[in-house]
Amino acid sequence: MKEGEQMNRINPLNNNTLRLVGIASGLDTDMVVQQLMTIEKLPLAKLQRQKQLTEWKLEAYREFTNALRSFKEQFFDIAKRTSYLLSENSFRVFKVSSSDEYVAARGTTSAQAGSHTVKVERLATAARAAGNEGVSKPITGDISSFDFENDTFAGKTIKVTLDGVTREITLESYSDENDLAEGIQELLNNAFGTDNGTSKITVTADNGKIKFETNTAAGATRLVLSRGTVNDGLSALGIAPGATNRISTGSTLGELAESLNYKMEFDENDNISFTINGKGFTFSKKDTLQKVMSTINNDEDANVILSYDEIKDRFVITAKQTGAGENIVYSDSVEEGGFFRALGLDGAEIQQGDDARVIIDNVVVVRSTNTFTVNGVEYTLKNVHEGENSATITIEQDIDTVFNSIKSFVDEYNKLVDMFNTKLSEKYDRNYPPLTDDEKEAMTEEQIKKWEERAKTGLLRNDPILEEIQRNMRTALIDVVEGVGINLASIGISSSSYLDKGRLNLDEDKLKQALRERPDEVRNLFIKTSDSVPLYDRNLTAEQRSARYREQGLLFRISDILNDYISTIRDKDGKKGILLEKAGMVGDLSEFNSSLAKEISSYDEKITEMYNKLIVKEESYYQKFTQLEKYMSQMNSQLNWLLSQLGAFQQW
Repeated sequence: MKEGEQMNRINPLNNNTLRLVGIASGLDTDMVVQQLMTIEKLPLAKLQRQKQLTEWKLEAYREFTNALRSFKEQFFDIAKRTSYLLSENSFRVFKVSSSDEYVAARGTTSAQAGSHTVKVERLATAARAAGNEGVSKPITGDISSFDFENDTFAGKTIKVTLDGVTREITLESYSDENDLAEGIQELLNNAFGTDNGTSKITVTADNGKIKFETNTAAGATRLVLSRGTVNDGLSALGIAPGATNRISTGSTLGELAESLNYKMEFDENDNISFTINGKGFTFSKKDTLQKVMSTINNDEDANVILSYDEIKDRFVITAKQTGAGENIVYSDSVEEGGFFRALGLDGAEIQQGDDARVIIDNVVVVRSTNTFTVNGVEYTLKNVHEGENSATITIEQDIDTVFNSIKSFVDEYNKLVDMFNTKLSEKYDRNYPPLTDDEKEAMTEEQIKKWEERAKTGLLRNDPILEEIQRNMRTALIDVVEGVGINLASIGISSSSYLDKGRLNLDEDKLKQALRERPDEVRNLFIKTSDSVPLYDRNLTAEQRSARYREQGLLFRISDILNDYISTIRDKDGKKGILLEKAGMVGDLSEFNSSLAKEISSYDEKITEMYNKLIVKEESYYQKFTQLEKYMSQMNSQLNWLLSQLGAFQQW
């Protein structure tokens, strides 16, 4: 139950009980009781204000937690590749250019500035096995029972779809199967045209069978025959609707077996098995060809790509690994009707791959791939140089990229410093305590908003936790890094005076000069790794922490400090980061288990208990006034009786 709902339910001032009091005494009992209760409610108002202050303080702490988390994620989260700073890649950045498009290059962290001459003599290629063409059965119709003398095709229609283009043709009267084939051939040529006189679709008839095939030489591939809109002629040709001359990868293996020119057989469990590069596969006849191909292509052990070439109507196996060597070995589990035999791959010639051959600075280099690293430079070969041609690769330090990374860190660090300085020096205005519900009822929303803005100020003034975080970060950037002969000030990053309150000033020219002349020292200053304690751990001893602090670079120090305060990982004592233990974080268990969250729950319990006491107190006041009314009524009755007796006596 929400607090507001609880207050409306049990708040004595919102008691809607109908009370008929004050008749005998003439007192406004409700007003008197409420005035008495105003005094009684003072401790409740104090509790409510204390709870509200605690809630605001919790929110203020969480603002710092969120700010520190954002800072940490921006610079110390490896997933943020563009801004991550705890890596050699962030400080050893190179501009690499190539004099032609035959070779591309990239500098790694171990690269050195300079230039290299590269001549590509041969590209690495992958082994490949191409199966027989025409693995799909042609579209075949049975016209053996058609009576050409007494029946006719005249007026019958069929729909023909060639590579996505649909035409409807109307058949005529034909004397025999050859005349039928020639007549349909002419209709199809008229409907789809020819390629320099070559038919895109060929129609032949023989021994009561009529065949429809595409001519790849004329650029045609997939053919589909469907019923015409009127007077269906497809059934007269003995062809099923939707018949096609190309297999579909969406077909099951069972369906595929009926569409292939080569036999595919399954074992007693309706499965088919085979091996690729030592990896065995078994599939059901209910599995689709697409599933089979996807499973093979995603298997790291098989390390090949099985594909279907729709134009040539054949299957191709290509090794993922380029280079020379036996990279494609496959076999069926049976001699007849096996998977590869059915796909036309049995006995296919395997064209072995080649290694790349390149001359770098007059030294021959042979590699199995077209992308490789030599002396810190990653080369990607794209084409073969002809004759005496070659490429020149130029490598330069990318000062601007490193500078911008450091500048971004300094800018964001200064934002944190400003946030800390503002909250730690902000004065608390005691003239603006949290408002009670009664006080809010007498104010507008705008007035409440402005009041609470003033009331929330100064809640973290001189806060020891925040002061410690600020002090630790400031000290971490000043203390000497063991084994490094420079500091921030010597490369142009410093605080000019105490008035800066820890903010860093950046001398751009001095920093760029340091990056240009002493790149390794700058890198070590920021990201040197501790030799004795290379990894952060929540359970490091004081001695280990001290050694790690002395030996590691400035950015690792800052990262460790942030982990100490906002880590969601528990240490050996079950504690999370100091800020999370204090105020928690939304979305984490600490949201409800932090010390301030528990303090707020304690206030809720006290407030509920106080409500209940006030209800009892208010009821006791009403009971007393009710008793007073009773006595007053009795006295009035007695007085009336005496007055009536006195009047009777006077008359007598």
